[in-house]
Amino acid sequence: MKIKFEVNEQEKKEILEQHNLFKKVLQSKVTRLMVNEQTQSTGGGVEFLKAARDKKCKIAVGGVIHSAPGKPSVLHKVADYDSDYGYFKKGDEIYIKDDFTFDVVSKDVSGNKILSAKNKKWTCSALTKPVEDQIKGNIEKTKLEGNWKERGEITDTDANVNNPQMYQKQVVDGVTLYRNLSDVGINAALTKKGQDVLDYYKKYGALLQSEVDPEKAQRYQKIKIGSNPDFSEDFYVYLDPTKVTDPKMLADIQANIDKTIPKDKKVCKDAIEDYYENFTRKRMLLPNELTKMKSDVQACKNEFYGRWGFFGGKKVDKMLDIMSGGIGGPSRAGDDSKWRLN
Repeated sequence: MKIKFEVNEQEKKEILEQHNLFKKVLQSKVTRLMVNEQTQSTGGGVEFLKAARDKKCKIAVGGVIHSAPGKPSVLHKVADYDSDYGYFKKGDEIYIKDDFTFDVVSKDVSGNKILSAKNKKWTCSALTKPVEDQIKGNIEKTKLEGNWKERGEITDTDANVNNPQMYQKQVVDGVTLYRNLSDVGINAALTKKGQDVLDYYKKYGALLQSEVDPEKAQRYQKIKIGSNPDFSEDFYVYLDPTKVTDPKMLADIQANIDKTIPKDKKVCKDAIEDYYENFTRKRMLLPNELTKMKSDVQACKNEFYGRWGFFGGKKVDKMLDIMSGGIGGPSRAGDDSKWRLN
C-alpha cells in the first residue's frame, strides 16, 4: 500500500527556505576552511600586515585584519581594483597573508562563493626595499672587509675564476662573491711582520694580482714576498722594474727575470713550431694557456733569434717573422692579434 503525503504551498516554501539557509551556512564554512588551509604564517603576523596597510601597499589599502587564537592572521578586503594579472576583479574578496601571498574568493555564475586563486604573489617596495638595502649593505660590507668581488667586477677568465686554487667563493644573501687567493694575504697576515713586509713593498708601487691589468702583466715582475708563518700562504705582488731602487727588490726582480730566460735552444725550437702550428690551425686555447705559450715563445725569440748556431734556425726564424707581423701572420688589431709577437 502506498502512502501519499500532501504538502501545501506554504510548507514547500518553508522547506525551500530552510534548504537555502543551510546551503549558505555550508558554503560559508567551506570558504573559511579553504582559506584557512592556505594561510600559513611565516612570522610577520599582525605587525607585518599592519605595516603593509600603513605603508599604503596597494593590495592592502583599506583591509581589515582578522586574527583568532591558534590561527594565522590575514588581512581581508574587498578588491577595489582589477588585478593586473587577472587574479581578482573589483568586488572579489582578498585574503592577504604575511608571506607575500594572497588568496581570492569570488562568485561563480550561480552566485556561490568559491576559492578562485590561492597563494598568489604580491609585492610592495615600501616593505621590501629596507630588506633589499640591508642585503646590499651586507654584501658591500663583505666586499670591503675581505676584498671579495662579484663576477662582473672581475676581468679574469671563467676558467680561472672557477679554479679553487686561484679563487675562493662564498654566497652572501644569495649573491656569489669571489676572492683571488693572491689577495688573501692582505687580510690574513698572521703576524705584524707580514703586514710590515707588505706595506714596505707597497711603498715601491707593488700591486696585488687583482690590481694588475693585462698590459701591466706584460711589464711587471711577479715577486714572492712571504709565506707561513707571516702569511696564511705563499703571497705574491707585482713590481714595475723601472720604478724600483731598493737593492733587494732589484735582486729579486733580476732573479725572476733570469728564471724566464730560456737556456735550451731545442726546447725553444719545439715551442716556436708548436705555437706557429696552433695559430695556423686556428686552435682554440684558453686565454691563460695562450698567454703562457706566447710569453715563452717571445722569450725564445728575444734570446735566440738569428743566433741558433749549430741548430740552424732559418725555419723557426721564418715562423717568428710571420708571427711578428709577416705575411700570413696575425694582424695588428684584428681578432687574431692576440697571437702577434713583438
